[in-house]
Amino acid sequence: MPPQTPPDTLAADRPTDKKRSTPSLFRRIVRVVLSKTFLAALLALLQIVVFFGLIYWFANIGAMAYGAITVITVLVLVVVLEKDDLNPAYKLMWTLVILLMPIFGAVFYLVWGHRTVPRKKRRLLLEIDARTKATLRQDNAVMDALKQQDDHLAQSAHYLLQNASSPVYPATHTEYYPLGEDFFPRFLDSIKAAEKYIFMQYYIWEEGVMLDATLQVLQEKVAEGVDVRLMWDGFGSLFTLPPGYDKKLRAMGIQVAVFSPLELTTHVSDYAMLNHRDHRKLTVVDGTVAFSGGLNVADEYINVKERFGVWKDTSFMVCGPAVYSMVTTFLHAWDYATATVTNLEDYRLPAPVPPPPLTLENGFVQPYWDSPLDGENVSENAYLNILRHAHNYVYISTPYLILDNEMITNLTLAAKSGVDVRILTPGIPDKPKVFMVTQSYYPVLLRSGVRIFEYTPGFNHAKMYVSDDKVAIIGSANMDYRSLYLHFENCASFYGGIIVGQAKADMEASFAVAHEVSYEETQNISLFRRIAQIVARFFAPLL
Repeated sequence: MPPQTPPDTLAADRPTDKKRSTPSLFRRIVRVVLSKTFLAALLALLQIVVFFGLIYWFANIGAMAYGAITVITVLVLVVVLEKDDLNPAYKLMWTLVILLMPIFGAVFYLVWGHRTVPRKKRRLLLEIDARTKATLRQDNAVMDALKQQDDHLAQSAHYLLQNASSPVYPATHTEYYPLGEDFFPRFLDSIKAAEKYIFMQYYIWEEGVMLDATLQVLQEKVAEGVDVRLMWDGFGSLFTLPPGYDKKLRAMGIQVAVFSPLELTTHVSDYAMLNHRDHRKLTVVDGTVAFSGGLNVADEYINVKERFGVWKDTSFMVCGPAVYSMVTTFLHAWDYATATVTNLEDYRLPAPVPPPPLTLENGFVQPYWDSPLDGENVSENAYLNILRHAHNYVYISTPYLILDNEMITNLTLAAKSGVDVRILTPGIPDKPKVFMVTQSYYPVLLRSGVRIFEYTPGFNHAKMYVSDDKVAIIGSANMDYRSLYLHFENCASFYGGIIVGQAKADMEASFAVAHEVSYEETQNISLFRRIAQIVARFFAPLL
């Protein structure tokens, strides 16, 4: 096998990558038109037109028009307020939008805020859910061993088992990668060794060094008869891949599925999944090796293309029985996107004999995924369980800090109770409006004793929790409304074992090169920026 070419060498051979990845003017216009900001502005403009039109009409049919608008507004508000699974802050924001923009505010909610799908698609999801849950069975000896060694960790694991159908496994072998350039060579080596199949599922795919090097290996594997399947989100990769790219890959023998593609249709129900994106990041090889974390398939993630300084992202590899849960995560999404039925038992490998020692020193791992359509906020509750059980410290890394009341309460309560709570956010943000909202939460957190660090070298995209040298969560779920309420996500909880210590060391190294924000800094801002933060924060669930 030829020696591995390092990412830096690959970058040097591709001086035109930045030009190739620049979207065309038409695609940039489409991106703007499809954005939430454009839609909100358009609806607001229509609302103004309707408002002045009604002033004219009210001279003759004022009572009738007012009554119709009132009925529509009240009906939509009832729909919003009766949702028991919606966060109160989320309800409050949508209530104000609907009241400020009667009719069009209701349209905006139905497009961007309503967590539901048509009956046909829901039935399909439920059928796939049932097949997947039936095959994910917990080995009671593993759960009992965890419970005997740490009851609080077992409680967190029990929650994920019961509400996300996610068994706990012994951590047979795990690896942690603090940067994308640490991950990528190991990833390439693993897919080169594939003999049966390679499944890859990422929110963003973009042409460049990373994708080219990956495709070179995948084409070789297809020629060897390996089952290669790639999957991306219909919106996440809409502007990063050229039109017809899926056809190009299929011509190579690679199977491709697009999750919830954006297509023009006359059926309104076809747009119901528009707001629910597949934000998961996952690669599975032969059922023996799996990678996940915060990385997508684009050059900035391995720092061969600079965007917003150093791109800080983390990922992990797991081997052994836990990989089966990650296989089912991929196949669940694949069956939905392709309307196929997979026999999941065909992908189950025999359990290792003898099993590894079930100790916290060796570690346990629990891969899980979260759906916005099951009425359970799994990703947020997994984070909250860490905060509620922490005794000494909780280190958090997130690119976007957009918090609901429950998260603020638990973060501040932990800090007030003497827990060392630290949050790592970007030093160079990728989305200025979102970062302004992130910074708007600093004062309330800092006043309670939470410490906040902005990653000075560049953009922090890692999504992690680490606590008490006992537990870590690494995955795709940001600390914002979109990840915790509206997106499909996947993460893994690690209980004990080597990754917890490695993640802690990485967080401490990141804090060392970050700027610690003081409360005084948050007060030394202009009145205009403070007002902008208040307005932007109120509409945070839309970001």
